[in-house]
Amino acid sequence: MILRSLQVWLVPLVLTFTSICSDAMRATAQTIYPFTGNYRTTVNIEPISGNVSKVFEVGLSDDAPYDLGLYEGLTYSVLDANGNLTFNNNPEVFGVQGFPQGYIVFGSNTNKLFGTSDASASVNFENLTAKGSGVVNITDGEGIFKNATSTLLFSEEDIVNLGSTITLKGQALVSGSIEVPQEVLEPTSMTPLISIGLIGASFIVRRRYRRLAG
Repeated sequence: MILRSLQVWLVPLVLTFTSICSDAMRATAQTIYPFTGNYRTTVNIEPISGNVSKVFEVGLSDDAPYDLGLYEGLTYSVLDANGNLTFNNNPEVFGVQGFPQGYIVFGSNTNKLFGTSDASASVNFENLTAKGSGVVNITDGEGIFKNATSTLLFSEEDIVNLGSTITLKGQALVSGSIEVPQEVLEPTSMTPLISIGLIGASFIVRRRYRRLAG
């Protein structure tokens, strides 16, 4: 009877402390992954309307970390009379409708990065070369890059092959750092309070047991 009485009294106490512990404050830390990769690139520029083109790009790297040795992307470009290319992931910016939004994906296995790019380039039609630069805006990922965000920088130099579809072949350098949030438990002032409470509860239980036993 005494043991049962103590059990009944202790149940709400245990539940209370369990609730307090489970409600411990959580904080978000950032894991930073430095990134540098040299890619061999192939860019196909396919005219779709006037001076607006659809642009497919593939890059392969032997030194990109985290198994991100492949990237593929779709974007759109407009070419002016001076050979300047402006790229945008939204084709409607250039006045064309009915085409999918652009994207860029790094990785082909467990680890992946998803995002979009913003770039410009200059084409020299006399010596058939091109130079470009811009940013890759990472918005998500998979594997170790789940919920990743980043702004990566890239620069590229190409050889131009003219035709119905213009092909650029060259080298691109992509660099920056990738941020991935990690949820961690944050120590709070509740920890010493819980310890004090448990000590006090133990003292009360002993007194109650003695009274019931007496």
